[in-house]
Amino acid sequence: MGALFLFCALIGGACALAGARMLLADRRLESRLGMSGERPALRLPEAFAARGRDRSEIAGKLMLAGLQDPRAADWFAWARMAATVGAALAVMLVSRLAWGGLFAQPLLIVIATGLAYVGTKQAIHIVAARRAQAITAEFPFLLDLMLMMLESGISLDQCFRSIARDEAVAVPHHARLIAMLVADIDRGMRYELALDRWAARVAVSGAKELAALFRQALFQGVELAPALREFVREFTQRRVARAREAMGGITVRMVVLMILFFMPALFVVLGGPPVVAIFDTLRGISQ
Repeated sequence: MGALFLFCALIGGACALAGARMLLADRRLESRLGMSGERPALRLPEAFAARGRDRSEIAGKLMLAGLQDPRAADWFAWARMAATVGAALAVMLVSRLAWGGLFAQPLLIVIATGLAYVGTKQAIHIVAARRAQAITAEFPFLLDLMLMMLESGISLDQCFRSIARDEAVAVPHHARLIAMLVADIDRGMRYELALDRWAARVAVSGAKELAALFRQALFQGVELAPALREFVREFTQRRVARAREAMGGITVRMVVLMILFFMPALFVVLGGPPVVAIFDTLRGISQ
């Protein structure tokens, strides 16, 4: 009986090893063909995973934050669940040490898990907003560089390669994205698809229109210089509008700070002596 069990175990191990080798070979083939991004990630149960509008919003923000992998939404779901469970365990440990029981403060556990669950999504929003702001701020410099290169007589393809190779200091975010565009073209991808992938990686307003303009210049001979000047003007106006918005936000914060810290002291200084005089008068009348 023991020999039969050992034989079955060996057969099962050999089958598992053969299956693992076939799986590794399949993944190597997918990576060589550029299809590794299509393989789905391990998903959470439907009760905990993001669905519908929430999932599409998370996927859009992750793409804007620079996470372009199709499985990024599933990875984020796992990370959010891990952060939520970690926050609950941390609060339970603190509750054990401070109050003598894991569930001595159940309301605190609920609040901590809720904040961790919501805070992970807000963190993605903050990262996405910062990246979008950085990319939008670099757009006028990028388009100015492209305009100077195109007016000097080089082609659009040479312009892409020059920016990816030499302009990593001037436009670091766009240089990395254009390097990915050049890598897609060098792998034999068609320009239309490569430009669409570039616009999806940039993921800010105006990127798709710019990619369409590049396609028209490559395949229809449309002159780029006037359109690029319009794009430069548009992105410059966006930077000015954002600067004005930031200045307005600073003014509001300064008003709030003045109300919180200066107004009470001002009330004490202005209203203190009359109040003291009124109390002295009432005390004298009572005597």
